[in-house]
Amino acid sequence: MAIHTKSFISEVGHQFNLEGYIGSSEVHGNGNVNDTFLLFCEDGDSLNRYTLQRINHDVFKNPEGLMENFSRVTRHLQAKIEKDGSDKKCLNLVPAKDGRFFHKDSNGNYWRVTKFVDGGRSFDVPEDIHQAYEAAKAFGDFQAKLADLPGDPLIETIPDFHNTRKRFEHFRSVCNQDKLERVAEVQDLVDFAVVREHLADLIKVENFPSRVVHNDTKLNNVLLHKTTGEGMCVVDLDTVMTGCVLHDFGDLVRTAACSALEDEPEVDKVFFLPKIFGAIVEGYLKATSNILESSEIEHLAVAPQVITYELGLRFLTDYLEGDVYFKVKRPGHNLDRVRAQFKLLASMEEHFEQAKQIVDLYSRPLLSG
Repeated sequence: MAIHTKSFISEVGHQFNLEGYIGSSEVHGNGNVNDTFLLFCEDGDSLNRYTLQRINHDVFKNPEGLMENFSRVTRHLQAKIEKDGSDKKCLNLVPAKDGRFFHKDSNGNYWRVTKFVDGGRSFDVPEDIHQAYEAAKAFGDFQAKLADLPGDPLIETIPDFHNTRKRFEHFRSVCNQDKLERVAEVQDLVDFAVVREHLADLIKVENFPSRVVHNDTKLNNVLLHKTTGEGMCVVDLDTVMTGCVLHDFGDLVRTAACSALEDEPEVDKVFFLPKIFGAIVEGYLKATSNILESSEIEHLAVAPQVITYELGLRFLTDYLEGDVYFKVKRPGHNLDRVRAQFKLLASMEEHFEQAKQIVDLYSRPLLSG
């Protein structure tokens, strides 16, 4: 993570049209890619909070295109929310003083500011079935609201982001080169990945309807209302682009229908939760039943396996390359992630027939209708 002093953060923050002056700031969130800060702005008797983020341009090669996506998506969502008279929220960009929705500092870093969404909480794992249901419904509603986004397709903020076959080929190339001589120590993980190569071809974007999707639907990327528990706002929109809804669905299952965090070092604590999966299926279909096609519904049961496999590949590849992509907080952090993902995948495989029955239960009325 880049190191930014409080004075520097304040200097960057003042490039935006904030209400009040920045009294203090603090590091916020636990994202793996961007740097995020919470700004506290004092305006008379009022305290206004904002979220300031540095966009990691090593990961997102076209920050200005990304921010164009961000602006289009949030404006469309806000219009839908206002038309519905809903109490739901969406991220609200604060323009910079030069009129753009981002600021580029003297070091070439790109920054953005959004209004802090009050009244919501995020969770790394659900506390109960209701939270899983509400998160799934919120992500499904996000997809449904963006189904009629006008204009040209959104740019790819990370090309081939969910191209599992390409992820596998890169993994295989890194293994063959083995520049850091790390393959031998993790041969069991490499073998696990190679045996499941078939998963790389089960969900290809070109075989399904092209839709605007989130692409990073971890449970903690949706805010649930502190009082009612209802899904109120989807956040972290950097990877919103054209893609396949199955990747969104699968990634939510990966993080929410799992007994532990994605980097749990004790793999015996990691397993698939069928009851939570059922709540996710129910909530997701509640919001998306009017837009999904049968081919998408028929792949809901296997989608979590594909995305869990893909992320496990990415963690393993990153470890073999020297931990250059994901932030690591301890030695072997990426390996903890790999082992947790592969353990979860094995558990998903054991419960696959049950997962198919759950999808059938909630989707049968949709398919028969």
